[in-house]
Amino acid sequence: MNLKKYVSVPSFSAFFLTVAPLITSSLAADWLRQNEQMVQLFTRNDWILMTLLCVFAVALALIPPTLLALGFGYFLGWAAVFPLVLLNMAAIGLVYGAIQWTDTHRWRTYFQNNKRTAPFFERIYQNEFLFIFFTKLSPVLPFALTNLLFAVSGIRFRNVLLGGFCGMIPRTLLAVWVGKEAREIRQLLDNPNESIGSRVVIVVLVAFSVWGLFRVLSKRS
Repeated sequence: MNLKKYVSVPSFSAFFLTVAPLITSSLAADWLRQNEQMVQLFTRNDWILMTLLCVFAVALALIPPTLLALGFGYFLGWAAVFPLVLLNMAAIGLVYGAIQWTDTHRWRTYFQNNKRTAPFFERIYQNEFLFIFFTKLSPVLPFALTNLLFAVSGIRFRNVLLGGFCGMIPRTLLAVWVGKEAREIRQLLDNPNESIGSRVVIVVLVAFSVWGLFRVLSKRS
């Protein structure tokens, strides 16, 4: 059997970037359940170290940012917003920088010359900021997978950071609020969207991001 016919680098990467976070997030959630009291006693230095470690974990697609926002919000409240924003931006920057060591020019040339992908990416290049903003605004699109797409497609780093920052703020605030309002860590991790209010906000964010992406990608050159 010729495995190359069925398995490619992009498909393997997509599988890894979407499945790996599910496994590691389950392990992280179980660890939080068993060590809640210890985490409650974390000092400022402990949280700084935790944030630095989570930068690499998010960049490597080991932990979804939403899970971190829920946990940080539960233990730190609104004070978690600042480190979470820095964490997410640093993770985006790490992925973008790491991809630059590869032959990104070859990828961009392929996207521009391929008849199937050229129109799609041409619209992205014309509206980079809006595309990134609406992509990051959606709570359902995988964080790591979108970071990889931004990097290999050759989108300008300034737009990646600015669009990522603006798009991540609403969903980060939502996750921190949900974590802050939770009474027990077990309840939070088992039912992160238990309240009606959070469900409504998630639906609104998803709908708005879908509408925005449709508007950006449907514009003619």
